[in-house]
Formats: sequence, structure tokens, C-alpha cells
Amino acid sequence: MKLFTASLATLVALVSVIQATPTHQFDHFFPGWNARVQAILRDNCSEPYAEYLTGNVNQTLGKLSLVNPVIDCVLEAFPESRKAELATGALVLGLIPTILQSIGSSTAETALVGLRRPLLGFLISAGSPAVSMMKTSEFATAIAELAGGHGAPEGFGIASLRWSRGRGTWALLIGLVQYVAVGAAVANVLHLAWELGIYAVAIFAPDTVFGVPLWTLGAAAIHLAGCLAVWVRVRTRILDARDDADYAALSKPLNTWVPNQFIPAVFHPPIVLELRQDAGSSVWFYILSWVISIGILAQVAFGTLVLSGLLFFSLVDCLTIVGRYTLSAVVCRAVVRFELSGMMAALVPAHSKHTNEALEPEQVVLTDWKGVRRGM
Repeated sequence: MKLFTASLATLVALVSVIQATPTHQFDHFFPGWNARVQAILRDNCSEPYAEYLTGNVNQTLGKLSLVNPVIDCVLEAFPESRKAELATGALVLGLIPTILQSIGSSTAETALVGLRRPLLGFLISAGSPAVSMMKTSEFATAIAELAGGHGAPEGFGIASLRWSRGRGTWALLIGLVQYVAVGAAVANVLHLAWELGIYAVAIFAPDTVFGVPLWTLGAAAIHLAGCLAVWVRVRTRILDARDDADYAALSKPLNTWVPNQFIPAVFHPPIVLELRQDAGSSVWFYILSWVISIGILAQVAFGTLVLSGLLFFSLVDCLTIVGRYTLSAVVCRAVVRFELSGMMAALVPAHSKHTNEALEPEQVVLTDWKGVRRGM
């Protein structure tokens, strides 16, 4: 249900940006050249700009008959040095998808976070508008390795938090910091998508505004497909080694009413991740993996096309944009790595592919919310 809600929200957002109509593309630009371009529009290009503001499209010449004359006029008034800077800035912006790919989380990693904490996983996917390149076989291998407790980040000392004193306070504090950090990353990315969509002109389609927002939401759609693939392929089992009715609560490091959605994975109950072996799950998993691989290629290509074609950005503005996107990606990446480390601390590798065995009771430490160890 949560996946359906998130997917529906993404679909509505995609439809909204595709149907958007540009009406104020020249009203405001990024700070570097805003005053310069506004002066040119006022002093050198008032006639084509006035025609553009009317919104009266020449049906013979098409929709571009409004915006192209304004672009040509502004570029003609630009000195050659600024044109060279514009070209350099376009190169920098075009590298954004590649840069973010190198530092962003993979679909498999984000999907595993979403498996335990769907809301956080969705926010992470929206806060990092690029997906690390993965072949279909690499995606399947990564899921199998992570589900088996391999390939996860180590050396962070996160496992020590699981049974530490004051872990209730740590859980609430870390959970709050995670949502604040990821929420800020999402707000930053959405604000950039708005600015680069509404207050920018894309040379390949100057009469549209949906380029950058569509690229941004495309990454979220790919991550959601990854979550769906993992839910199809992986079954989560919370360990239950006793018949006592209260075992599910007592086996948690934190015996609390707070939903797991808002608690870091390191404090979750012990779990086993098992790969489903039925043919139907395997077929759908590999179909989704193939769709994800193709989607990543398309998203990177589209992002490069859109971002490298944005006009009227100074080099300083371009570097600022790169920095803001990079910051969001780094924040989301850090949260993903922390959550994966926490998941591995709570993960108990399955004994075999088909076993239903669980840990012996003495292997699970029982505590209440305040960290007081319970008797067996």
C-alpha cells in the first residue's frame, strides 16, 4: 500500500510537470547573469520580448516562434567572452548526471533501505536525482549479496549502538537527524528542479519547462522500481524463537510503541532476508531488473541532454548548482550507508535457502525501552 501511494504521488507529479506551460521563463535567472540578461531584454530585445509575453503563437511557424526570437536576440547582444563562459557552463551542467552517479547510492542499496523503512527510502530516492549504473546481472548479484549479509559497509561501529546504554535516546535522536537531513536534501533538489524548470531556457526544447523536473523525478521512479523488484524477490522474516505471545516485542532492542518507520534499522528486531525461489518471483524480478537498467541509461542520457542545454547561466552559477546537487547526493548516500550498516547488525543470515529455522532463545537479548535486560 505504501509503495502504491508513493508510486501514485510520483505519477501525479510527472503528469503535472509534463502539462506545465512556460509563461515566465525570462522573468528571473540565477544571480550571476540575471541583471545582465534583464538589461538586454529591456534595452536590446524589447520588441521580441513583448511579443513573447503576449503568448500569441504564430500557427504557421509553430510554438517556437515566440521564444526563439528572444533567445537569438539575447545571444546576439552577448559579448564573445560571455558566450565562451556560457559554453563552459553548459559543459559543467552536462556533467551533473555523471558526477551524481559516481557518488549516489545504487538502486539495490536504496531498495533494501525501503524494504525496512519505505518512507525513508522514498525520500532518499527523491533527494538524489541520479542512480548508479548497474547491469541487470549486477543488480541481481547485489541483492543476493546484501540479503546474505555480504557487501554491506563495515567498520562504522554502528553495531555497538544496538545494545548500548541509552539506546532509546540514540534511536530517537538518530531517526530525527535522518529525516531532517534527507528532508533538507529533498527540498534542495525540488527547489533546484523548480528553478531550472521555470526560470531557465533549454535550447533543445525552449518552449517547455518539464525537462529538469522530469529528470529529477525519473530517478525517484527508478528507485521505486528497485523497491518493487526487491519486494518481489526478497522475503523478510522477523525471528520468533519462542511461543510466548510477547516475544515479538521483547526481542526488540527497543520495546516501544514507536513504529519501525521512524527508528533506525540498527534498533530493529532480528530479521532474516530470504530470496524467494518460485519461478514467478524470479521472472518478475529479472524483468524489473532489465527495466531498471534501461531506465538508468535513459535517465542519464536525458539528464545530460537537458542540463547541458540550459542557457544564460554564469560559470559561478553552474558550479553552485553542481555543489547543491552533490550535497544532496552525499547526504542521502550517508544515510543509506548508515541504514545498511544497521540492517546488517540486525540481520541473521538464513541457514539455507529453504529453512524456516530461527535462532535459539539464548541468542537474542531481551530488553525493554529503557535498555533494561529482561529475563528469559
